[in-house]
This record gives sequence, structure tokens and C-alpha cells, in this order.
Amino acid sequence: MKSSGSTAFPSKVPYSYEVRKKYIDLPFPQSEYDIRISKIRKEMDKHSLDELIVFGNNHEKGDLTYVSNFYPFGRAALILSTTKKKREKPVIITDGILHGEPINSYIWTTWIRDFRPVHRDPNEFAREISNVLREDEAKKVGVVGMENLPMTIWDSLKASTKGTSYEDFWAPYTMIKSIRSAREVDLLKQVGKITAEGMRAAVESIEEDRTEHELVATANKTMFELGAHELFFPTIVNSGPRGGLKHSYPTDRKIKRGDLIYLDMGASRYGYNSDMSRSVVVGGASHEQKEVLDVILEAYNELTSMMKPGTNSDKIVERAKEMEDKSGLNKKYKGRIFLGLAIHHAVGTSIAEFPSMGFPGTILKENMTYAFEPMAHILDFGTAVIEDMILITKEGSQSMTPYEQVHW
Repeated sequence: MKSSGSTAFPSKVPYSYEVRKKYIDLPFPQSEYDIRISKIRKEMDKHSLDELIVFGNNHEKGDLTYVSNFYPFGRAALILSTTKKKREKPVIITDGILHGEPINSYIWTTWIRDFRPVHRDPNEFAREISNVLREDEAKKVGVVGMENLPMTIWDSLKASTKGTSYEDFWAPYTMIKSIRSAREVDLLKQVGKITAEGMRAAVESIEEDRTEHELVATANKTMFELGAHELFFPTIVNSGPRGGLKHSYPTDRKIKRGDLIYLDMGASRYGYNSDMSRSVVVGGASHEQKEVLDVILEAYNELTSMMKPGTNSDKIVERAKEMEDKSGLNKKYKGRIFLGLAIHHAVGTSIAEFPSMGFPGTILKENMTYAFEPMAHILDFGTAVIEDMILITKEGSQSMTPYEQVHW
């Protein structure tokens, strides 16, 4: 078996585990990762898998981070064998090597010892994966993140592993991820609090003639001062004529009295993310603004009260549609509005987890976490949203982004 030594990949600086172990900075003790691997292996055994490959890249790294705490600069594959195989620990293969030096390419973030850098060559990347599969005599392999793999690599891998079958293992893997451990909940609460304080700072700094850029700077400065490693996404402050577009970049537009301002932000720490939004009216809401914003507030309060273990997410969506019809907003703003009172998506290490709008029929379970964001964005009017990170507790739910909802 290959070792992650300094001669396996040509580099000037050694990157063996002995060199990098003193730099490793994990959010959890090793036992946390051991528990995760044990759960995954039990699920692999149910599917009679010999091996599991988790693919990711610098844009879609959450599935990799969950097991390894590794943040790739390019493509990466984590390979995990079952307990029936001799390989006890996972392997990481990556082509995201900056300056030709693995030690400078986030290799120090992971606890995994067997780390195999390759050049940015699709065939070399595929060849190293197939080497591991052959070493383990893998015949049936589960795959997570297949959509992150270019066809050139996939075709090369299949050609070099004839006799090996592959199956999509995303759903079983993601269900394991979607139910957080107590340590994960603690970290997500920390990240949520950082985000909430960023939101508080930005909202409290709103005044006429301040620019969108200045509000974004206030939010980002606060989140990084409180311990954010990076942003989950670029912070949004949207006002004025573009207010109904919802997603945009900040500009030098100056805030004016009567503006409906939309703010959306999320801190990230150790690959765990947060997401929250607020809508603010400068100087108090008009009758029309209040009518729309109150629909959002009513939906937020009623629908979060339904969120508890055992609830089918479809029931929440059904009630939301009833509330949408009752509000009359779709008719009033026909052709200008998107109204979605049940919009939600998971946020942990990945956005595509359970529960999310794209995965109907999810049964809520204790320690699931997700962003809930009833919304109405209306062209030439503005965006009305209340979004919080929701934690399913033993008997109900609670917000992990604690900050008041009403700013109008």
C-alpha cells in the first residue's frame, strides 16, 4: 500500500503525516470521525458494497469535509473500504495541488494519513482511484458526488476497472449526514450565532445615505471578528429598484427613507455553514409593505410551530400553499411575484441534504438542521424574507440564528 510520504509526489517540501500532524486543526475529536465512519460502513454492508468513493471539489466539498475535514483546491476523492477489507482507514486522492506543494494545499486540514496527490490530469486521477480499488479487490462500489466528476475521469475509471460495478450511494450517505451529532449541533449553533451577530451589526448600522457596500462590510467584518473562517456565500444587501431581484451583489447605492432592504448572509467555520435573512424598512413600513411582510411573518410563526420529530415535510408544504392562496399576493402581483412560504434547504456541510424542498416526503428527525425562509420577491417592490437556521429538537424546533425577525 502506498504511503503519503515525501517521495510519492515530486515536491520540495515533505508532506508525510509525521510532518503535517502538528498543524492539523480539527473541529472535533478523532472519535467523532470514527463514529461517522462506523455508521457509513454499516450502511455499506446493507448494500453489500466493498468500497465507497466520495467525490468533491473546491465548490462542492461538504461530503468530503464530513468524513475527513479536508478542503480541496481542485478535485478530490475519498475512498473508504468496508470492514471486510484489510484497509482500515480511508484514502484521499486529489489533483488540487497549488505550486506543486501538497503541504501548501490544505493537506494539513485532514486527519487521514493515506493522502495521495496527483497532477491535474484526468487519466492520472482516475488511475490512482483504480489502483486503490484493485488493491482492495473491490467488485461493488458505492459513489457519492458522481455529479462532481467530469465524464473524462468517469470514462477512464470505468475502463480501468472492468468487472467492478458502481451504484449511487448519495441518499443513504446523506441521511447519515443529515442527523447531526451533539458536537455538530454545538458547532452549528456557534456558526449561527456568528451569523446572527453579523446581521445585527448590519441592521443596526442602517441609516439614510449609507451604501449597500458599507452594510455588507459591517456584516462581514463582524462575522470574521467573531471567528468565521469564510463566508458560506457572498453577503447580499439589496435595496431600491433592484430590491425585487433578491440575489444580487452590493452597490454604491445610498439607502433612502422608505426602502425595503433585503439582507442575506451566512458564516462558515470548519466547513459548517449558516444562512439567515431579514427584511428591513427604513423609517417604518407603508401599508403595502406591511401587508406583504406580515404574510411572511405569519407563515414563519405558524409553519415553524409544525416542525418537530415525526412531521412529514409535505404537511408543512401543503399548509404553506393554503396560506399562499389565502394571502391573495399571487393575484395582486401577478407576473411580478415569486411567493414561496415553505422554502427550505438543509445547511450543514452541504446545502443538498435532508430536509430540502427538492426532497419531498422527508420525515423530520431530532438534530436535523436546515434554513427555513418563507419569501416573497416582487419586481419593482422588493424582497420580503425571514430566514433562520432551524434545529429539530426532541419536542419541537428552535432557531440557531437568534435575532428578532420584525424590522418594519
